[in-house]
Amino acid sequence: SLYSGTKALGEEILDGAENCFVWRLRIPFNSNSSSRNYLRKLLNYEYLLEAENSISHLNEFVEKSLACFSKEAEPGIYNMTNQGSILTSQVTTWIKEEGVSDKQFSFFQDETDFMDRAAKAHRSNCVLDTEKAKKAGVGMRPVEEVVRQSLRQMKQEVTT
Repeated sequence: SLYSGTKALGEEILDGAENCFVWRLRIPFNSNSSSRNYLRKLLNYEYLLEAENSISHLNEFVEKSLACFSKEAEPGIYNMTNQGSILTSQVTTWIKEEGVSDKQFSFFQDETDFMDRAAKAHRSNCVLDTEKAKKAGVGMRPVEEVVRQSLRQMKQEVTT
């Protein structure tokens, strides 16, 4: 896709640059009601694709990326995603368990069904290695912890 291509080109252009950081995020989320928020998308889509991915809590991504400067981390490429990975069905289970929604989530049968019925472009699903960020002291919290916290905040925002 154009999006993936521009990200790759940007990293290629910056390759070898001195004192340069590239902070990679993946599928941003938090408790905000933005239509770009992964958790909100899951609540709004009629059908979901089961996939395993790394994801990034947006606020923590910014905080930890900026911490690279204050901690004087070695410049370079950092995968700034929450530790671990998730399946789409895990998140929908947590949505129900945290009381955000009792929606009955529907899933595409497989990738082919998704491509035939909904996709405009192929999706890339991936799990990024976060060891470098962790070793630099800027690692992010475990994915389940921060997703559940965001869901609790979403629920609180709806009830207040």
